[in-house]
Amino acid sequence: MSTTRTSIAAGLVTSFIVTTSFIPGKVHAQDGFSSPRNADVSAAGARTVEIQAHAGSLRVEGRAGLTQVRVRGTARASSRGMLDDIRLIAERRGDVVFIKADIPEDRGSNFWGSVNHYRGLDLVIEVPATIALDVGDGSGEALFVNVGALSLSDGSGEIEIRGAKGNVRVNDGSGSIEVDGVEGNLRIDDGSGEISVRNVTGDVTVDTDGSGNIVVSGVGGTMRVGDDGSGNIDVDRVAGDFVVGNDGSGTIRYETVKGSVDVPERKRSRRMR
Repeated sequence: MSTTRTSIAAGLVTSFIVTTSFIPGKVHAQDGFSSPRNADVSAAGARTVEIQAHAGSLRVEGRAGLTQVRVRGTARASSRGMLDDIRLIAERRGDVVFIKADIPEDRGSNFWGSVNHYRGLDLVIEVPATIALDVGDGSGEALFVNVGALSLSDGSGEIEIRGAKGNVRVNDGSGSIEVDGVEGNLRIDDGSGEISVRNVTGDVTVDTDGSGNIVVSGVGGTMRVGDDGSGNIDVDRVAGDFVVGNDGSGTIRYETVKGSVDVPERKRSRRMR
């Protein structure tokens, strides 16, 4: 493995661009090539970690007392040449720790979608538990555990958030969303896929949802659905109000709402109590 470090005295910037030689391996039960892409970046004085992921899985875990961002990646590709093109970029940009899976495009294709032609970078990232995250993810599963405030834009794939100490914002194209434990507000825009939410201390807002059920339990503030295309809405244990603006199809069920309830008139007969 070769790691390039660039030190800029004026900005005290440390960067890592990792382009590791190949190690033959199996990729998802297919013949292919894999090799590590690793980097550590100081998080001292940083306010945000920005992550630009691509094809491949993503796991981000918050660690109390951690003073650096640790990135452990595995590059995977169907050919050695394609593997060598995959880079991990990890650097300080002022008060931001910047992480990017640098995967060249070829003819506009997403290689994970082809049986014989694919490449991607699986990332496992450890961050200080209280630092804010700004994440863009292309495709593949994304898991966040015990992190701080989180802003996530995701193209496709399952999203799971288990514990966030701060506000959470999710903009998702397709794939299921599962959230359990947010100390703050939760806001979601979703194209398609199931939404499951539990144990949010603040407000829960689903601005738009194209399709898929919405199941929410344990909200410390207001539960609001702005525009829902299709799928059931099932809500339980809301300390504030429950509001649905527009609902296309599917039932609306609610239970144990301490505040007021405002749902479309034609749905009112479907209350649980």
